[in-house]
Amino acid sequence: MQAMTTLRRRIPALAAFLLLLLTAAAATLPLLTPDPRPASAAEEDFSAARAIGRLDHIAKVPHPTGSPAQEDVRKYLVRELRALGLEPEVLTRVAVRPADDAPAGVGTVSDVHATMPGERSTGRVLLVAHYDSVPTGPGAADNGANVAAILEIARALKAGPQLRNNVEFLFTDGEEHGLLGAQAYVDASPGAGRTAAPERTVVINLEARGVSGPAVMFQTAGTGLTPAVREAGAFTTSLADEVYGLLPHDTDLTVFDEVGMRGLNFAFVQGAAHYHTAHDDIERLDPGSVQDMGDSVLGAVRQLAGDDLERSGSDATYFSLFGTVVSYPAWLVLPLAALAATAAVLLLWAGRRAGLGTRGAARAAATFPLTLLGAAALGLAVWWVLAWLRPDFVLANGAIHHLGRYAVGEALLLAVLLAAWYRWARRTASPLEVAVAVLCWFALLAVVCAVLLPGAAYLFTWPALTGLAAVAGILRFTGRSSPWRSVAAAVAAAPAVALVLPVALLLLPTLGLSAVAVPLVLGAFLGGTLLCVVEPLPRCRVATAVMVTAAVSGVVTLGVGAVLDGYSPDEPEAVSLGYVLESDTGKASWVSLGDASDPTVGRFLGDEPVRYDDRVPPLAGVALPNGEAKGARLDLPRAEDVSVTEDDGVRTVRLRVKVPAGVHSLAVYADTADHDVLGGSAEGAELPGGRNHTMGTWGWGFTYAAPPADGLDIVVRARGEGPLPLRVVTSEAGLPDGVGAPTPEADQTWAGWPSVAGQTFVVRTFEH
Repeated sequence: MQAMTTLRRRIPALAAFLLLLLTAAAATLPLLTPDPRPASAAEEDFSAARAIGRLDHIAKVPHPTGSPAQEDVRKYLVRELRALGLEPEVLTRVAVRPADDAPAGVGTVSDVHATMPGERSTGRVLLVAHYDSVPTGPGAADNGANVAAILEIARALKAGPQLRNNVEFLFTDGEEHGLLGAQAYVDASPGAGRTAAPERTVVINLEARGVSGPAVMFQTAGTGLTPAVREAGAFTTSLADEVYGLLPHDTDLTVFDEVGMRGLNFAFVQGAAHYHTAHDDIERLDPGSVQDMGDSVLGAVRQLAGDDLERSGSDATYFSLFGTVVSYPAWLVLPLAALAATAAVLLLWAGRRAGLGTRGAARAAATFPLTLLGAAALGLAVWWVLAWLRPDFVLANGAIHHLGRYAVGEALLLAVLLAAWYRWARRTASPLEVAVAVLCWFALLAVVCAVLLPGAAYLFTWPALTGLAAVAGILRFTGRSSPWRSVAAAVAAAPAVALVLPVALLLLPTLGLSAVAVPLVLGAFLGGTLLCVVEPLPRCRVATAVMVTAAVSGVVTLGVGAVLDGYSPDEPEAVSLGYVLESDTGKASWVSLGDASDPTVGRFLGDEPVRYDDRVPPLAGVALPNGEAKGARLDLPRAEDVSVTEDDGVRTVRLRVKVPAGVHSLAVYADTADHDVLGGSAEGAELPGGRNHTMGTWGWGFTYAAPPADGLDIVVRARGEGPLPLRVVTSEAGLPDGVGAPTPEADQTWAGWPSVAGQTFVVRTFEH
């Protein structure tokens, strides 16, 4: 009889646990990629097979800006657009992207643009993807897959009825060198492609920061785009928009946003260990990711192409929920958060008559932040230990191949931390009071986020509102001894599982192991709402044994993973080694971002890292492991047609710099120790003066992507005494022949660009 009574008391807990499992499955299902459609799919559908079939022409080899391989891609794009009945144009222009605290980015870029006219256009939908790759990789995912996806989208649109609005296709150049192609496009005159006012243009930008994973709509620029987001069906959250705005990252959409165009940013982000490396190739690209991206963008385009683009709605909070997109106006964010906070206060006041102990809830609430701090400390500590054990993880910046095993280990340790807090809180609080304590923190964070990060507030607002309502119902309709009271938090946790779990899983590969503390803190919030599932508690000894087992399992998982985590041709190790020739002194050096203990590159490096702030300005800012290298016979940059004039104390230096074939970028710096740079120009494009490089004496500079073969015209105006020193640094992919340079093994790849890995730098100084 006692066993039957115990079973009956546990049935509510088992039912709640099943509910939470089903909720978790339904919430994370949208993070799975769909099966790719074959080439035989319907003409109006997007087919990943048809898109990937184009990649041999787009991303077979590295094709950085200005390279012959990129010219081949450009010609292919023009041919394919013409085959679709469009009239493409190539827009070539010198673009300048100045920065306040970095050398300006400059380059001659060639964008490809075409228009599909609408029937009664109210504006235009502009699809954008950059078609250049990094110099050290073929860029199958970043961004060849998205270039191919736009061609397939254009084909699918042509197969259907004519759309209301113009749909334009823009393949930008020079994105990897600082968004130069997008800048060139917005700088161009209306006759060169800007056919609609910025406020009536909606940009859809396609990007990738990995080789797999679902399509994510991670940024909105402007307002009134929620219907298109909903029609896209991609996983989305306005939290991503808030986080992205805090990070020092940009895409082409940044440039369009600056001139008042609205837009959406799509990307897939898993498999980031291959990002910007030679292994971002067709074989490693996930066809399911291409299908998800194509379906999502095609859905958004069709929605926008039928809208009145002269109208725009209000700002909105939006998030994916069970495969659909929920949204509401931004003006509701703060009132809803305030309602959650008010509900928490009212529940604490009114719940006393139903047996809710405010003292126990307050004690639990006062100590719950310790679990959040513990989660953050756990993430930081584990990364510190792993970075010490595995310096190769640091070189990859936490973007490792087997992230899941470390996430499992840390999740086990987090569960032990939460269980320890829960057992302590249960000494003076009932399960229901512990649940209320956690929900009060959700309500408080809802208000804080509503003020500081409005797009993130929903993560806390809705779990607080629904959870507090569930607790109120439990208090109102059950007796004090009811077993349902012990699982009230579990029932109330369903909204937290639905909203927080997929975001935490998405942040994990996006941020990598080095920033795992962020999803762990979200995991602590989520775990706090689930703790009552363990009720009724087992005996103390059993609970302790379970916790010890979980802790040991977590540590073993992390330790064994770190010791045995190896590499293969499919999952290569990132290595770093560059070559620097300082032609002024004849000194040649090996430099690295890695560790001298690495068996491949360590034999080239000495013991003491060196800062190159004054010697090689592009490498400034960090002490680099280095070693003496054999001098290579390399062609040097040279100055021609030099002229110097002075007028009213201003020295104007004009010269034409020629660089060897194969150089992908040229950096020019002026010595500001004895001169103030007033300004200058490159290929006729004006450059602002002032100090824009804070490391060393070379305080002003710019970087030119793909310098012309016949030379780069440079003008620098400065005020000061004596000749003006100019330091020129060329960058070329690959290491020189004849100096004993290593070749990465089959299970290795040069670390992601931009870095010193697999690159040659030649330095030369001119004084005029």
